[in-house]
Amino acid sequence: MPDNQSCGEIEDFVTGLIPDNDPVWPRAESYIENIPEGHRKFYASKTSKAKTYAWVSTRRRPGLIGASVNPDDLDLNKELYKRFVHWLEELYR
Repeated sequence: MPDNQSCGEIEDFVTGLIPDNDPVWPRAESYIENIPEGHRKFYASKTSKAKTYAWVSTRRRPGLIGASVNPDDLDLNKELYKRFVHWLEELYR
């Protein structure tokens, strides 16, 4: 994760910033969860990444996270974001 302490990948960080009331996120999760195991082309360890990219695919310009997700797509008031900003400030102080 971006704080160099938490487990996960950048996709897990982005998922943690999706607003709690986002109407698409539960559908993205359900879509991935409902793909039969034998039809999945991703490793089980990458399930959270698949869910995040299912959500990203619904953005205005689907593609890579950095180019697809806008700040207004995320909840930048979450503690996760505040900790990340604090970590960056400490890192580049």
